[in-house]
Amino acid sequence: MNLPGLGHRISPDEAARVRALVSDQLADDVAVMVTELACTVPGCPPRETVIALMYPGAPAQFKIHLPLAEVTAAHVATAIGTDTDTDTDTDTPEAAHDHP
Repeated sequence: MNLPGLGHRISPDEAARVRALVSDQLADDVAVMVTELACTVPGCPPRETVIALMYPGAPAQFKIHLPLAEVTAAHVATAIGTDTDTDTDTDTPEAAHDHP
């Protein structure tokens, strides 16, 4: 995906890979959208992955403070709340959850 004016081309393969990581952890009736955006907030990494989940009647948005190419299944599980590991991984970037 190439958003006008952003000058950064998102790899369709990387977006599909992360979308599959998300979809594998959710019910089939949840639509998933994934993109990578530039972050201009001071202290924020230059690129972040944004995941939008279109739950019926209750959409949600999550951010992983990494570019798409660096996102793993563990990052996704932590971000969307499906991580069942009770250990704290200090090497995993914190994920932000934005409510609609």
